[in-house]
Amino acid sequence: MRSTFWLALLALAPMAAIASDDNCKFRADRTGGTDAKGVEKVIIRAGAGDLKVTGRSNAARIEAHGVACAGKQEMLDASQISVRREGNVVYVETTLPQNDDSWSWGKNDYAGIDLDVALPSGVPVDAIDSSGDATLEDLHSLVMQDSSGDLTLARIAGAIEVTDSSGDLRIRNAGSVRLRDSSGDIEIDAVTADVVVQMDSSGDMEINHVDGSVVIEQDSSGSIRVENVKGNVDVKSDSSGDIYAARVTGNFTVSEDSSGSIDHDGIGGRVTIPDNKQD
Repeated sequence: MRSTFWLALLALAPMAAIASDDNCKFRADRTGGTDAKGVEKVIIRAGAGDLKVTGRSNAARIEAHGVACAGKQEMLDASQISVRREGNVVYVETTLPQNDDSWSWGKNDYAGIDLDVALPSGVPVDAIDSSGDATLEDLHSLVMQDSSGDLTLARIAGAIEVTDSSGDLRIRNAGSVRLRDSSGDIEIDAVTADVVVQMDSSGDMEINHVDGSVVIEQDSSGSIRVENVKGNVDVKSDSSGDIYAARVTGNFTVSEDSSGSIDHDGIGGRVTIPDNKQD
């Protein structure tokens, strides 16, 4: 199992250079689609390559378009997009040679698909993206697992639930946000309900313009900056890095903080910080 994991990582590594240098040896278009009538959820499973998902108010179909890139013709042939419907759920998936445990990798082998999905904006989305940058916008709601690469989420009307392993995360215009992040900077702006950061291992965090409350349950390293919050700001545990809160209508609370400064300005409610951080 461990050897399969490392082979997959080695296979994915060259894809960034392929995208930037446009030196894809074998390339082919891939498409798929289905009628969207009666669909209650779209599940996306994307492997190596960039991912873009866009909701459209007038869309009557779910369409997937992609460009497959590979180092060999046989690897290109094995790189495919599938769109299938099971009841009221539609699955959009990429199939790549590295998904097959029996595939034998040679030197400079690579395979990936840059995937672009368009769907009705009123349909909830559940997505897993293994590597490459991802952008998802104009959606009803989103559950997202992202392994590596930058992640951008914009104009998600309802709830966002994100688990992000590495790469920067940017969220703008959302209903509510709940996230777990391992590494990379976090930027969140314009949320109409609550923001809950269950865990953030490393990287700076900036949260701005939240109509609900902000709760940061655990932050290991990197600065925290929270501004323009109509509810409360509650930092339960912070290991290192500075904390700053400003223009908060409710309370500002820091329960545990190991190192770094705590500053605040314009707090409408109570301010509660650890004794060792008191002036």
